[in-house]
Amino acid sequence: MRGDFVNGLKIGDIVARKSYGGDVFFTIEKVLDSRDDSKKYVLRGLHQRLLADSHPDDLIKKDSREVMYKIQRSTAFLKRQAHLRNFPSKFLSLRYNSRPGTILHIDSSGDFMQRCISQYKESGIKCYGVQADESEQPYRVARLLEQYRPDILVVTGHDALKKDSANIHSIDNYWHSKYFIQSVTEARKYEADKNKLCIFAGACQSYYEAIMNAGANFASSPGRILINALDPAMVAEKVALTDYRKVVTQYDVARITVSGSKGIGGITTKGRLTWV
Repeated sequence: MRGDFVNGLKIGDIVARKSYGGDVFFTIEKVLDSRDDSKKYVLRGLHQRLLADSHPDDLIKKDSREVMYKIQRSTAFLKRQAHLRNFPSKFLSLRYNSRPGTILHIDSSGDFMQRCISQYKESGIKCYGVQADESEQPYRVARLLEQYRPDILVVTGHDALKKDSANIHSIDNYWHSKYFIQSVTEARKYEADKNKLCIFAGACQSYYEAIMNAGANFASSPGRILINALDPAMVAEKVALTDYRKVVTQYDVARITVSGSKGIGGITTKGRLTWV
């Protein structure tokens, strides 16, 4: 259905939603046919890890160059802020003979993954990035863990509470949370000790409690809010650069992420930086 379009909109266009004030930018991922022959678009956030659907009449097409310029500026600003917040750990890591924790980052978005990989590399962290759709992640995570043997696993992508979902404790009301839960469950079969393998899982508005119950150290989103594309990387980076004799708490994570305590929560976890 790549050639389908309504109101001049087509797959790949950058849009915003009128009903939400146009404050979040999306790309049109696919077109769905409904029973009344109207069209509905599935949208993926360009700066937040949000999945949504919308009728064409609620969408405004945006200038792609202008939007990408804004996103690049915002990303650069957030990366600078993250570097400043983690400067003491980074200074010690680079100044002395140390080994930060290794990160395996599995992401449904190639663009978001590359932004996160860039963040890790700028901090001197050894990392591996794998792009996989949310539905594929549970079936690939064990093999990838065996292949790369990381200290920290990030499993993320896009998610959301489905429109008009009143019950936040029903897994059927989330787009992709079930895949994050399954991925964490499979990862814990590989390594049950949460201080040997730190796991972050989730995206925008994900089913936080169920992901944590599956065995994650950190997850989104306690307040069912949007999280930034770089939030998972900031969590993983914090753990990777924290001395193994110290711990990272949910309060530490809240201070360094864009979405804060309503966006990311978790349990007290040992750092993964060692000295050689």
